[in-house]
Amino acid sequence: RLINTLPCGEQAIIVKTGSDATNAAVRAARAFTGRDVIARCGYHGWGDWCVENHGGVPQAVVELTKEFAYGDIADLERVFAENPNQVACVIITPVGHPLAAPVVPPPPGYLEKVKEITHKNGAVLIFDEIRTGFRVAMGGAQERYGVTPDLATVGKAMANGYPIAAVVGKREVLSVYEKDAFLSSTFFPNSLEMVAAMKCMDILEREKVQDAIWERGTRFLERLGKIVEESGVPVTKSGIPPMPFLTFDRVDDHYRERRTEFYTQCIRRGLFVQPYHHWYIAYRHTQEDLDRALTVVEEALAYVAEKYPWQK
Repeated sequence: RLINTLPCGEQAIIVKTGSDATNAAVRAARAFTGRDVIARCGYHGWGDWCVENHGGVPQAVVELTKEFAYGDIADLERVFAENPNQVACVIITPVGHPLAAPVVPPPPGYLEKVKEITHKNGAVLIFDEIRTGFRVAMGGAQERYGVTPDLATVGKAMANGYPIAAVVGKREVLSVYEKDAFLSSTFFPNSLEMVAAMKCMDILEREKVQDAIWERGTRFLERLGKIVEESGVPVTKSGIPPMPFLTFDRVDDHYRERRTEFYTQCIRRGLFVQPYHHWYIAYRHTQEDLDRALTVVEEALAYVAEKYPWQK
Protein backbone atom coordinates (compact mmCIF):
# COMPACT_ATOMS: atom_id res chain seq x y z
CA ARG A 1 0.00 0.00 0.00
CA LEU A 2 2.79 2.42 0.88
CA ILE A 3 4.68 1.51 -2.28
CA ASN A 4 1.62 2.27 -4.38
CA THR A 5 0.85 5.53 -2.55
CA LEU A 6 4.20 7.33 -2.35
CA PRO A 7 5.92 8.35 -5.61
CA CYS A 8 9.29 7.09 -4.31
CA GLY A 9 7.83 3.72 -3.36
CA GLU A 10 9.66 0.57 -4.42
CA GLN A 11 10.18 -1.03 -1.03
CA ALA A 12 9.02 -0.28 2.53
CA ILE A 13 10.24 -1.06 6.03
CA ILE A 14 7.72 -0.78 8.86
CA VAL A 15 8.89 0.65 12.20
CA LYS A 16 7.24 2.29 15.21
CA THR A 17 8.17 5.97 15.49
CA GLY A 18 9.38 8.86 13.40
CA SER A 19 12.82 8.62 14.98
CA ASP A 20 12.93 4.90 14.15
CA ALA A 21 12.22 5.80 10.53
CA THR A 22 14.74 8.62 10.18
CA ASN A 23 17.42 6.59 11.98
CA ALA A 24 16.77 3.63 9.67
CA ALA A 25 16.85 5.83 6.56
CA VAL A 26 20.16 7.42 7.53
CA ARG A 27 21.71 4.04 8.37
CA ALA A 28 20.59 2.69 4.99
CA ALA A 29 22.16 5.67 3.22
CA ARG A 30 25.44 5.21 5.08
CA ALA A 31 25.55 1.50 4.31
CA PHE A 32 24.64 2.09 0.66
CA THR A 33 27.24 4.81 0.02
CA GLY A 34 29.96 3.72 2.42
CA ARG A 35 30.11 7.29 3.71
CA ASP A 36 29.59 8.74 7.18
CA VAL A 37 28.62 12.44 6.97
CA ILE A 38 24.97 13.47 7.13
CA ALA A 39 23.68 16.78 5.72
CA ARG A 40 20.50 17.69 7.56
CA CYS A 41 17.88 20.41 7.40
CA GLY A 42 15.03 20.28 9.90
CA TYR A 43 13.98 18.39 13.01
CA HIS A 44 14.42 14.62 12.60
CA GLY A 45 13.93 13.15 16.07
CA TRP A 46 16.12 12.02 18.94
CA GLY A 47 18.80 9.93 17.21
CA ASP A 48 22.41 10.66 18.19
CA TRP A 49 23.09 12.02 14.70
CA CYS A 50 20.31 14.66 14.89
CA VAL A 51 19.17 15.28 18.47
CA GLU A 52 18.93 18.99 19.34
CA ASN A 53 20.40 18.52 22.83
CA HIS A 54 23.83 16.89 22.55
CA GLY A 55 23.95 15.69 26.14
CA GLY A 56 25.11 12.06 26.20
CA VAL A 57 26.18 12.11 22.53
CA PRO A 58 29.90 11.64 21.74
CA GLN A 59 31.39 14.70 20.06
CA ALA A 60 32.74 12.50 17.27
CA VAL A 61 29.15 11.55 16.40
CA VAL A 62 27.94 15.14 16.56
CA GLU A 63 30.64 16.24 14.13
CA LEU A 64 29.46 13.81 11.46
CA THR A 65 26.22 15.76 11.00
CA LYS A 66 26.33 19.04 9.08
CA GLU A 67 23.37 21.42 9.10
CA PHE A 68 22.30 23.65 6.24
CA ALA A 69 19.61 26.35 6.08
CA TYR A 70 16.29 25.67 4.40
CA GLY A 71 15.83 27.46 1.09
CA ASP A 72 19.54 28.28 0.79
CA ILE A 73 21.12 26.28 -2.05
CA ALA A 74 24.52 27.90 -1.48
CA ASP A 75 24.53 26.60 2.09
CA LEU A 76 23.92 23.05 0.89
CA GLU A 77 26.69 23.42 -1.68
CA ARG A 78 28.95 24.60 1.14
CA VAL A 79 28.37 21.36 3.04
CA PHE A 80 29.40 19.27 0.04
CA ALA A 81 32.39 21.49 -0.69
CA GLU A 82 33.65 21.21 2.89
CA ASN A 83 33.11 17.43 2.98
CA PRO A 84 34.09 16.13 -0.47
CA ASN A 85 33.11 12.49 -1.13
CA GLN A 86 32.06 12.10 2.50
CA VAL A 87 28.33 12.92 2.53
CA ALA A 88 26.14 9.82 2.66
CA CYS A 89 22.80 11.60 2.42
CA VAL A 90 20.85 14.80 2.51
CA ILE A 91 17.85 14.54 4.83
CA ILE A 92 15.40 17.42 4.67
CA THR A 93 11.84 18.24 5.64
CA PRO A 94 10.37 19.18 2.24
CA VAL A 95 8.35 21.93 3.93
CA GLY A 96 10.60 23.95 6.22
CA HIS A 97 9.34 23.84 9.81
CA PRO A 98 12.19 24.68 12.21
CA LEU A 99 11.41 24.94 15.91
CA ALA A 100 9.92 28.29 16.97
CA ALA A 101 10.46 29.78 13.50
CA PRO A 102 8.14 30.48 10.56
CA VAL A 103 6.97 27.54 8.46
CA VAL A 104 8.28 27.89 4.90
CA PRO A 105 6.83 26.20 1.80
CA PRO A 106 9.48 25.16 -0.73
CA PRO A 107 10.53 28.10 -2.95
CA PRO A 108 10.05 27.44 -6.69
CA GLY A 109 12.72 25.07 -7.94
CA TYR A 110 14.31 24.58 -4.51
CA LEU A 111 13.59 20.89 -3.96
CA GLU A 112 14.53 20.14 -7.57
CA LYS A 113 17.90 21.81 -7.03
CA VAL A 114 18.47 19.99 -3.74
CA LYS A 115 17.90 16.69 -5.55
CA GLU A 116 20.22 17.67 -8.39
CA ILE A 117 23.08 18.68 -6.07
CA THR A 118 22.62 15.62 -3.87
CA HIS A 119 22.81 13.18 -6.77
CA LYS A 120 25.65 15.06 -8.44
CA ASN A 121 27.67 14.44 -5.30
CA GLY A 122 26.78 10.75 -5.07
CA ALA A 123 24.58 11.05 -1.98
CA VAL A 124 21.12 9.72 -1.15
CA LEU A 125 18.19 12.16 -0.91
CA ILE A 126 15.82 11.56 2.01
CA PHE A 127 12.58 13.47 2.55
CA ASP A 128 11.52 13.46 6.20
CA GLU A 129 7.76 13.38 5.68
CA ILE A 130 6.79 12.40 9.21
CA ARG A 131 4.66 15.58 9.39
CA THR A 132 3.81 16.14 5.71
CA GLY A 133 3.15 12.54 4.70
CA PHE A 134 -0.58 11.79 4.15
CA ARG A 135 -1.27 15.39 5.21
CA VAL A 136 -0.35 17.79 2.41
CA ALA A 137 -1.33 15.15 -0.16
CA MET A 138 -2.01 11.43 -0.07
CA GLY A 139 1.47 10.89 -1.47
CA GLY A 140 2.99 13.55 0.77
CA ALA A 141 4.96 16.64 -0.13
CA GLN A 142 6.78 14.69 -2.85
CA GLU A 143 3.46 14.31 -4.64
CA ARG A 144 2.25 17.87 -4.06
CA TYR A 145 5.50 19.54 -5.07
CA GLY A 146 6.50 17.04 -7.75
CA VAL A 147 9.97 16.05 -6.52
CA THR A 148 10.67 12.38 -5.79
CA PRO A 149 13.40 11.52 -3.25
CA ASP A 150 15.34 8.28 -2.98
CA LEU A 151 13.86 7.56 0.45
CA ALA A 152 11.05 9.03 2.52
CA THR A 153 9.97 8.61 6.12
CA VAL A 154 6.29 8.68 7.07
CA GLY A 155 4.28 8.29 10.27
CA LYS A 156 1.84 10.40 12.33
CA ALA A 157 -1.12 10.86 9.92
CA MET A 158 -0.40 7.44 8.43
CA ALA A 159 -2.41 5.75 11.21
CA ASN A 160 -4.08 8.66 13.02
CA GLY A 161 -2.16 8.19 16.26
CA TYR A 162 -1.37 4.49 16.33
CA PRO A 163 2.37 3.82 16.87
CA ILE A 164 3.61 3.05 13.37
CA ALA A 165 5.99 4.67 10.91
CA ALA A 166 7.86 3.59 7.81
CA VAL A 167 10.82 4.12 5.51
CA VAL A 168 9.76 3.95 1.87
CA GLY A 169 11.91 4.27 -1.22
CA LYS A 170 14.32 2.80 -3.71
CA ARG A 171 14.87 -0.94 -3.47
CA GLU A 172 18.57 -0.61 -4.28
CA VAL A 173 19.08 1.52 -1.17
CA LEU A 174 16.80 -0.27 1.29
CA SER A 175 18.04 -3.70 0.23
CA VAL A 176 21.21 -3.02 2.24
CA TYR A 177 19.23 -4.39 5.16
CA GLU A 178 19.35 -7.84 3.60
CA LYS A 179 23.02 -8.29 4.61
CA ASP A 180 25.04 -5.04 4.73
CA ALA A 181 23.16 -3.37 7.61
CA PHE A 182 20.93 -4.48 10.47
CA LEU A 183 17.49 -3.37 11.65
CA SER A 184 15.22 -5.23 14.04
CA SER A 185 12.77 -4.76 16.90
CA THR A 186 10.42 -6.95 18.91
CA PHE A 187 7.52 -4.63 18.12
CA PHE A 188 8.11 -3.60 14.48
CA PRO A 189 6.00 -6.52 13.14
CA ASN A 190 2.94 -5.83 15.35
CA SER A 191 -0.10 -6.19 13.12
CA LEU A 192 -2.64 -4.06 15.03
CA GLU A 193 -1.02 -0.80 13.97
CA MET A 194 -0.71 -2.05 10.38
CA VAL A 195 -4.44 -2.76 10.28
CA ALA A 196 -5.14 0.70 11.73
CA ALA A 197 -2.89 2.31 9.10
CA MET A 198 -4.59 0.42 6.27
CA LYS A 199 -8.02 1.54 7.51
CA CYS A 200 -6.81 5.09 8.03
CA MET A 201 -5.51 5.23 4.45
CA ASP A 202 -8.88 3.90 3.24
CA ILE A 203 -10.63 6.77 5.01
CA LEU A 204 -8.11 9.36 3.83
CA GLU A 205 -8.72 8.35 0.22
CA ARG A 206 -12.49 7.84 0.47
CA GLU A 207 -13.20 11.11 2.25
CA LYS A 208 -10.62 13.09 0.26
CA VAL A 209 -9.31 14.27 3.60
CA GLN A 210 -6.33 16.22 2.28
CA ASP A 211 -8.55 18.26 -0.05
CA ALA A 212 -10.84 19.14 2.86
CA ILE A 213 -7.92 20.08 5.13
CA TRP A 214 -6.33 22.20 2.40
CA GLU A 215 -9.61 24.06 1.78
CA ARG A 216 -10.31 24.73 5.46
CA GLY A 217 -6.69 25.59 6.12
CA THR A 218 -6.60 28.08 3.25
CA ARG A 219 -9.54 29.98 4.75
CA PHE A 220 -7.99 29.75 8.22
CA LEU A 221 -4.65 31.18 7.06
CA GLU A 222 -6.33 34.02 5.19
CA ARG A 223 -8.36 35.06 8.24
CA LEU A 224 -5.38 34.55 10.54
CA GLY A 225 -3.36 36.92 8.37
CA LYS A 226 -6.02 39.63 8.61
CA ILE A 227 -6.21 39.25 12.39
CA VAL A 228 -2.44 39.60 12.66
CA GLU A 229 -2.38 42.70 10.44
CA GLU A 230 -5.08 44.40 12.50
CA SER A 231 -3.65 43.42 15.88
CA GLY A 232 -0.70 45.81 15.95
CA VAL A 233 1.38 43.04 17.55
CA PRO A 234 4.81 42.26 16.01
CA VAL A 235 3.98 38.71 15.03
CA THR A 236 4.44 36.72 11.80
CA LYS A 237 1.85 34.44 10.26
CA SER A 238 3.36 31.58 8.26
CA GLY A 239 2.69 28.07 7.06
CA ILE A 240 0.81 26.09 4.47
CA PRO A 241 -2.93 25.38 4.80
CA PRO A 242 -2.57 22.13 6.80
CA MET A 243 0.18 23.59 9.01
CA PRO A 244 -0.40 27.25 10.12
CA PHE A 245 1.80 29.03 12.65
CA LEU A 246 2.40 32.29 14.48
CA THR A 247 5.85 33.41 15.63
CA PHE A 248 6.71 36.53 17.57
CA ASP A 249 9.17 38.98 16.02
CA ARG A 250 12.29 39.95 17.95
CA VAL A 251 11.69 43.68 17.68
CA ASP A 252 12.50 44.57 21.29
CA ASP A 253 13.17 43.04 24.71
CA HIS A 254 9.52 41.98 25.18
CA TYR A 255 9.13 39.44 22.39
CA ARG A 256 9.44 36.49 24.79
CA GLU A 257 6.86 38.01 27.14
CA ARG A 258 4.50 38.61 24.22
CA ARG A 259 4.87 35.01 23.11
CA THR A 260 4.35 33.58 26.60
CA GLU A 261 1.35 35.82 27.27
CA PHE A 262 -0.26 35.03 23.93
CA TYR A 263 -0.09 31.28 24.36
CA THR A 264 -1.15 31.55 28.02
CA GLN A 265 -4.23 33.55 27.04
CA CYS A 266 -5.07 31.05 24.29
CA ILE A 267 -4.94 28.17 26.77
CA ARG A 268 -7.08 30.06 29.29
CA ARG A 269 -9.69 30.49 26.56
CA GLY A 270 -9.70 26.80 25.70
CA LEU A 271 -7.32 26.73 22.72
CA PHE A 272 -4.11 24.73 23.07
CA VAL A 273 -1.53 25.71 20.47
CA GLN A 274 2.24 25.36 20.65
CA PRO A 275 4.77 28.22 20.75
CA TYR A 276 7.63 26.12 19.37
CA HIS A 277 5.80 23.79 16.99
CA HIS A 278 3.46 24.75 14.16
CA TRP A 279 -0.25 24.01 14.46
CA TYR A 280 -2.31 21.47 12.49
CA ILE A 281 -5.68 21.68 10.80
CA ALA A 282 -7.38 18.33 11.45
CA TYR A 283 -10.14 16.72 9.42
CA ARG A 284 -12.36 16.55 12.49
CA HIS A 285 -12.14 20.32 13.00
CA THR A 286 -15.49 21.81 12.06
CA GLN A 287 -15.83 25.33 10.70
CA GLU A 288 -17.26 26.26 14.09
CA ASP A 289 -14.11 24.91 15.77
CA LEU A 290 -11.85 26.90 13.46
CA ASP A 291 -13.92 30.07 13.84
CA ARG A 292 -13.71 29.71 17.62
CA ALA A 293 -9.93 29.23 17.40
CA LEU A 294 -9.58 32.41 15.36
CA THR A 295 -11.70 34.32 17.87
CA VAL A 296 -9.42 33.15 20.67
CA VAL A 297 -6.33 34.15 18.70
CA GLU A 298 -7.81 37.60 18.10
CA GLU A 299 -8.65 38.05 21.78
CA ALA A 300 -5.23 36.85 22.91
CA LEU A 301 -3.43 39.20 20.50
CA ALA A 302 -5.56 42.09 21.70
CA TYR A 303 -4.57 41.27 25.28
CA VAL A 304 -0.89 41.19 24.29
CA ALA A 305 -1.17 44.46 22.37
CA GLU A 306 -2.54 46.22 25.43
CA LYS A 307 -0.05 44.71 27.88
CA TYR A 308 3.04 45.11 25.67
CA PRO A 309 2.37 47.99 23.27
CA TRP A 310 4.71 48.40 20.32
CA GLN A 311 5.23 51.21 17.85
CA LYS A 312 6.84 50.58 14.47
